[in-house]
Amino acid sequence: MRELRDILAGWHALSERGERGVLASVVFASGSTYRRPGARLLVMPDDQMIGLLSGGCLEGDLLEHAGRVRLGNHPERIRYDATGDDDIVWGLGLGCAGIVDVLLEPVEADRPGPLAWLEAWLDARRTGAFATDLSEDGLARRWARHPDGRIEGSEPAPAGLARLLEETVASGRTRRSQQDDLDLVLEIARPPRRLVVFGAGPDADPVVRLAALLGWDVSVVDGRPAYARSERFPDAVVHCVAPEEAVRAVGVDDQTYALVMTHHYLHDRAVLADLLLSPVPYIGLLGPKQRASDLLAELATQGVVPSEEEAARLHAPAGLDIGGEGPEAIAVALIAEVQAVAEGRPGTWLRDRKGPIHEPGEI
Repeated sequence: MRELRDILAGWHALSERGERGVLASVVFASGSTYRRPGARLLVMPDDQMIGLLSGGCLEGDLLEHAGRVRLGNHPERIRYDATGDDDIVWGLGLGCAGIVDVLLEPVEADRPGPLAWLEAWLDARRTGAFATDLSEDGLARRWARHPDGRIEGSEPAPAGLARLLEETVASGRTRRSQQDDLDLVLEIARPPRRLVVFGAGPDADPVVRLAALLGWDVSVVDGRPAYARSERFPDAVVHCVAPEEAVRAVGVDDQTYALVMTHHYLHDRAVLADLLLSPVPYIGLLGPKQRASDLLAELATQGVVPSEEEAARLHAPAGLDIGGEGPEAIAVALIAEVQAVAEGRPGTWLRDRKGPIHEPGEI
């Protein structure tokens, strides 16, 4: 999500200067590839690149194609096929045994491609979806399904497209559909992950910085004015609120991930009581297991008794077991666990994963 924000900033810079750039988007991927459909890169007029589509093996070649697209003012679709053994010798030397299709299209102030839609949904923290035509005759035609269900496009939407976009939102995945003379890639655009850190001690700083680096929306909550200061956390929204009011003040929903790290038993208890009754999918609590057990036992005497499913959201101690010490290493363990939970992954070795890294059906 940080990458998208950087691309949007680049597009605004182009628009203000009246210049034309080239947006490169992965629209198809098969086999082993560095990025999946939805990854984007913006090529500026001076050949500066914002974003990344590969580990660096495609970008040089993409620059050449982007120059032609910018001058010709027409979109192009390029295929990189690394499935053959001779690619390493004669081709780009990818050695990834995958296929990647990249759509290159000119973008400027009055021709934003999908960027204006993505920005609007990002700002509103709402989920949208859009379809891009990859057929030769209609390359880069697009239609969007806005969060309110409204369909928008440069021309009337083909029959059945509204249903396809609704199904894309429901599935939560980018999809492919080929019918009649259309070859569509249907992308879902979800709001950035939201992390609320309860506690503004010194160890919260690397947590906030790392989450912001990933493009997450971050809030920090603490009842101590000396700690809850915006200048300490420039990448977060800071709230100075008492623990008993913290959860209600910051507002949480089923897209919010919570880390409780006040390092104060009574404060943790107050925050935990409200979080257990909220719809948040993840509650990370710092401290030993026994401390968490004691907190839950005390909350039970107050009538806060989560169901087995509700209690499963609590991760205490929080974080993956990576053997790190110190604030930075602990932050890595915490953020990695949030990432794994949010994506429904176990946080184990990739080498032990059965099957491909990406789930089947992710085109």
